[in-house]
Amino acid sequence: MKHPIIITGHRNPDSDSVCSALAYGELKKQLGYDVLPIRLGHINSETAYILNRFEVKPPKLMRKLETLIKDITIDDALIVTPEATIKEAWDLMRDHDKKAITIVDKDNKLEGIATLGTITDGVLSLIKNNYELMRQTPYQNIASAVWGEVLIAPRNYNPSGIISISSGVLVDKKEISYRNKIVLVSTREHSQIKAIETGASLLVVCFAKRNQISDHVKEMAEKHGTGIIYTTLDLFTTSQTITQAVPIKLIMTTDLVTFNIIDNLEEVKTVINKSRYRSYPVVDSLNQVQGFISRYHLWNHERINLILVDHNETNQSIPGIEEANVIEIIDHHRLGDIETNSPVMFRNEIIGSTSSIIAKIYRENNITPTREMAGIMLGAIISDTMNFNSPTSTPQDEEIGKYLASLIDIDIEEYADKIFEASATLSKKTLEEVVLTDFKEFMIEGFSVAISQINIVDSDYIFEIKDDLITYLHSLCINKAYDIGLVMITDIKDKGSYMVVAGPQAHIFEYAFEGQKEMINDLLFIEGVLSRKKQIIPNIASAINKYRSI
Repeated sequence: MKHPIIITGHRNPDSDSVCSALAYGELKKQLGYDVLPIRLGHINSETAYILNRFEVKPPKLMRKLETLIKDITIDDALIVTPEATIKEAWDLMRDHDKKAITIVDKDNKLEGIATLGTITDGVLSLIKNNYELMRQTPYQNIASAVWGEVLIAPRNYNPSGIISISSGVLVDKKEISYRNKIVLVSTREHSQIKAIETGASLLVVCFAKRNQISDHVKEMAEKHGTGIIYTTLDLFTTSQTITQAVPIKLIMTTDLVTFNIIDNLEEVKTVINKSRYRSYPVVDSLNQVQGFISRYHLWNHERINLILVDHNETNQSIPGIEEANVIEIIDHHRLGDIETNSPVMFRNEIIGSTSSIIAKIYRENNITPTREMAGIMLGAIISDTMNFNSPTSTPQDEEIGKYLASLIDIDIEEYADKIFEASATLSKKTLEEVVLTDFKEFMIEGFSVAISQINIVDSDYIFEIKDDLITYLHSLCINKAYDIGLVMITDIKDKGSYMVVAGPQAHIFEYAFEGQKEMINDLLFIEGVLSRKKQIIPNIASAINKYRSI
């Protein structure tokens, strides 16, 4: 089963991350691609408002990129019923060049497997006088295995499992008895009579046709309850073939290591590396056989194709990205550390929002976005550019915003007010929500830095929670080993940001924004700072370099 291309934004998704994934997914579908937009975290209140306004469902939540067995190609399973003979199973395996076969019940549910090894062991055990297997073998199986026909069905068939060949030389010896045995005989009538008279359970008359068995022999067999099978095979060939009549269920392995079709490959690898089998049956939730998986499949499967939007750094992307095949990146941030094994389409622009880039791609393909997609892209652009007031905003963003607004006949200012109202009330948020809703990790000049940003319209509440916020951020830095943790609380009306800084290297921030910082109620405020990407990150990098030079 081929997995759809996954389109994902970054962890702790904001509106641009979610909306660009949805909009690009819709475009890709119109272009004929099988895609699945996803998100890596909960939808924040702002994004929820944007999606709800245009009745768009959030993308699927996926915490980790997992390749499941159902996502890769595995071997088809050869299937036989428990009553099938060893010969039937062997022939099927030979014809399909397989080394294992599954045994299933009438509902296709797994009962066991047989391999070339277990079949060989079963046949060898018969040669070594293991009579139990032949004792449990139905006479019909014997007829099938030796290409014969049942002439007379045995009565109360309960053989000992011993197979004897009647010799013309010894047949007249009185001490010879074939009681409860399966006897291979020639067309010599006296050999047949001797076997019947001494209590044989079954005669297999070799190199014979139906009319070569006399009425007298048939009458004796009926009287004694002895079954008769005739075959055109000679005695030697029959003696070799009859051992393949054993039902496969008698030698199948039932103590199995199995996998479910929805097991992820990492877990499968762990189990397989600790076991010794060549291949393993795969079943579904009903225990119905879906195929076989082996070590080959684990290391040679086609990887899931992945498109990244609104980020290009590993620590911001989906866990498990190293197991995927990144085929596209669309972003408007600094270059990160994503590595690929082959060239990819990488579109990175100096622009205020990834959704602006997606809108451009719609135009480039002469496709007009639907009302829903136009609405959520516009909302994401408004959010990421702070209604075109952020330093990251460009004339392109404004032009694209007006274009999208014209498609849905909406007032941008009214839409922007509603968007910011949805996200800007801190009093209803927990400390965790304040810090982690739009939270990104960076490696800046060798330092591990975490930067969170949240927009507000009323700054009064921030002063009430600042001490708790500092404590929470400090604990987060210790637990996650961040050198610097920073929460920027952006006041949309005053067009500036309050800064909460913590971490073992928090003092480095003293060298950032020198001469621009002011204290308001014991909280840092920097006027005109609205962008994490264009203002905070470059200034932290500069501060680190200044600190090192001292």
